Amino acid sequence: MKILFVTWDGPQVSYLEGLFLPIFRRLADEGFVFHVLQFTWGNKQKISRARTACESSSIPYRSVRVWRRPVSAGSLLTALYGPRAIRRTIREWGIDVVMPRSTLPALSTLLALRGRSLPMVFDADGLPIDERVDFDGRSPSGLVYRFLRDIEAQASRRADVVLTRSSRGGQILHARAGAGTAPERFYVVGNGRDGDPFNPQEESYRESVRENLGLPRNAPLLAYAGSMGEQYCVPEMLGLFERVLSRRPDARLLLLTGSPEAVPPALSSFPHLKEAVTTLSLPPDQVPGYLAAADLGLALRSPKFSMQAVAPIKVGEYLLCGLPVVATSGIGDTDTLSGDVRYLLEDMSSRELDEAADWFVDMVLPHREVFRDRCRHAGEASFSLEASVASYLAAFTSLPGGEDLAGVAERPVLDG
Repeated sequence: MKILFVTWDGPQVSYLEGLFLPIFRRLADEGFVFHVLQFTWGNKQKISRARTACESSSIPYRSVRVWRRPVSAGSLLTALYGPRAIRRTIREWGIDVVMPRSTLPALSTLLALRGRSLPMVFDADGLPIDERVDFDGRSPSGLVYRFLRDIEAQASRRADVVLTRSSRGGQILHARAGAGTAPERFYVVGNGRDGDPFNPQEESYRESVRENLGLPRNAPLLAYAGSMGEQYCVPEMLGLFERVLSRRPDARLLLLTGSPEAVPPALSSFPHLKEAVTTLSLPPDQVPGYLAAADLGLALRSPKFSMQAVAPIKVGEYLLCGLPVVATSGIGDTDTLSGDVRYLLEDMSSRELDEAADWFVDMVLPHREVFRDRCRHAGEASFSLEASVASYLAAFTSLPGGEDLAGVAERPVLDG
């Protein structure tokens, strides 16, 4: 079965290469063969990198330029032009199923498939329209929001399968699609990571990384990997580290981010932490080794409405590397993680930050190896590449003809 993955990516993201291609390679072994049509405003170098990554995985690739002018209308005009590229690609590559990722690719796909019975998989990619309301100040009563919400609902109704990243996200999309939309179409799929690079490593390796960081062998090391934007609760994260440092003056915080320039302004309110914070911007293949050398992974996030539908990739990376996690409650399905491997914050109050710091110092550090094993097992069960592929197979085998390609895995995921 040939599946056309229609995605929309800026130059600053690498989800195609880092997240989706490893999953697509595994699914090809089960008879689901992916092809990629990428709408992008990346430069020639970025497009060449994506093409090379796809071709090295035996995945055909094409790109379509996203118009960035006029600023407010360029993306919409591209989405309205996109059906031509989709129809041409379907015809030339003999596509059996179209899988748009997110709202604007869904708009192009709906127009491209008008009057056609070709199956469609809608990868909703969370609640991206609501994220713009929560974090970019977009009005929920504005014309653009209401238009895109309608496209989201139409895509959910038209699709044979809707992919979500959390159970709650699927429930929200199902309710928005309206009466008559079968809940059995909605499946939760995972953002799985390869457990080979993301692993706890041998003790000698972890010690060598700590030496590179100038850290003593037993100094507590907290780690954060990701962006430094407002929604990632950087002040609260630094507040938590401040409390750990008050109890363990030898503790250090490692920030692995592609935005190192954002760290000094964040530290301006915590000048006394400056010497205890290390910031690195690393190539992706070096990140797992540094995470493995840490003792705690931080995954705080602003608990806005849209965050119910996300699946933080970093949580899986931390666990696979053997790190217990301090995370925010209400973010995707994070609450379903075992209490043996995480500490959840409800409101990130001063009291909660105190209690989280005490949990780390009094519970995690004295039993570090026990937590390392627990976390690795939890990561393999829920966040590994194998677990993610199994969740995709559950969805794709429900497509017409899909059951003939692979054994039916697990459940449809909307349970009420």
